[in-house]
Amino acid sequence: MTVRYAIAAVSLAASAHGAEMALSPCDLTAAGGRLEVDAQCGTLTVPLDPGDPGGETIDLFVAVVEALAEQGASDPLTVIAGGPGQAATSFYVTAEAAFARVVRKRDIILVDQRGTGRSAPLMCEGGEDDLFLEAGDIDRVIDASRECLEGLAHDPRFFTTSMAVRDLERVRDALGYAELNLYGISYGTRVAQHYLRRYPDRTRRVILDGVLPPAVALGADVPLASQAALDAVFERCEADAACRQAFPDLRLRFAALLARLRETPVEVSLDHPRTGEAIDVVVDHWMLAGVVRLLVYQPQTASLLPFLIDAVDGGDYEALAAQVFLLTEGLEGLAVGLNNAVVCTEDVPFQGEVDLDAQAATYMGTTFAEILKRTCEIWPRGLMDEDLRELVTSDKPVLMLSGELDPITPPHYARRAAASLSNVIDVVAPGQGHGMLMTVCGRRLAAEFLDLDDVDTLDRSCVDRIRPAPIFTSRMGPAP
Repeated sequence: MTVRYAIAAVSLAASAHGAEMALSPCDLTAAGGRLEVDAQCGTLTVPLDPGDPGGETIDLFVAVVEALAEQGASDPLTVIAGGPGQAATSFYVTAEAAFARVVRKRDIILVDQRGTGRSAPLMCEGGEDDLFLEAGDIDRVIDASRECLEGLAHDPRFFTTSMAVRDLERVRDALGYAELNLYGISYGTRVAQHYLRRYPDRTRRVILDGVLPPAVALGADVPLASQAALDAVFERCEADAACRQAFPDLRLRFAALLARLRETPVEVSLDHPRTGEAIDVVVDHWMLAGVVRLLVYQPQTASLLPFLIDAVDGGDYEALAAQVFLLTEGLEGLAVGLNNAVVCTEDVPFQGEVDLDAQAATYMGTTFAEILKRTCEIWPRGLMDEDLRELVTSDKPVLMLSGELDPITPPHYARRAAASLSNVIDVVAPGQGHGMLMTVCGRRLAAEFLDLDDVDTLDRSCVDRIRPAPIFTSRMGPAP
């Protein structure tokens, strides 16, 4: 039902189940207020600890973006953000165009997962820029994590996927929807799969974009998958005459540049690209690795890497430093406390023996693994359902979207997650990175998947037409 009719059902839900939530018009914003979406918003009060319903409570922030159709479909799409730590509302605002086809017929339900956005956020002091610039100092990162833990307003043990799934069911009940469609991206696919496990009768269809299988401990494979994505960029450049001519021996030059910045960091002065403030920055190997890691997420940004590496290798260190501030704008609002609460409960304890030699051979090295390990030595483990890491068994329709060059959730993850699902459509987009819904083809597939009576008739021919973004060979862009 569209929210116009769902609101009428809230009073019924409240009298039957004790849920109370009133919705009123609101504006959802992101990117410093530059992006905005109209919605209906409200809060739902839930127990901090489900085992103590009479104890401390928190408020979940909920938004409903109404379907454009006057008589829309009765089953909304619930959008679940990644991270862990990104708020669903801010993710939706930045990705609104990706859901334009869906919202024509369906309400969009957004629940800031507990610990994110405006749902009792577990935020940490200090800017994303600062941590990014100095992340090579592992001791400083761990000190910041300890300070974050000590300053939290709520016990992080109750901020996990298992708790988030229960919250989502409470929201569904309060809004009066009989069934939900689910869209999860990255870590959000874990939440979506666990909701399907817990509430199969309340789940209609599921879209998993950048699939994280339940049994995979996030983190151990990140340097390896990211290295594979970077290698693909080098291979594309070597195979392209214009790129090869503009940036000869790029792979070797990158390795040499990384080693040089490790041994001899460079201090540069520049104007902050967002504030205009004059700042001094130390450019080191960790900054280079961090920028590369974020740029390989998407083909559009990965296409900048050959030019950027060449520029920095030629002494333009300001170009690299400026990228830090531009990239971390997308990380603003990430709830680091929630990220730690989830990862230290559901991932790091289950990593087993990490192949540090294999990680050391990547451009990221072992720093990422060491930060995770040491953070979780001081962070408490939270509540986790015993079956969270088991494969989900279901015959509900599931659309899996993967990018061929995804540096965090590679395509073989989707195949692992599909092992016990009997009604799966598995799509791999050639040359693409993390988040296929950002492509025109991915958007069309998602919308039609939700609309079709028979999902087996879904036309996937657009996948064959997807091409990676052309590589920039100068500041003006790709070669003609």
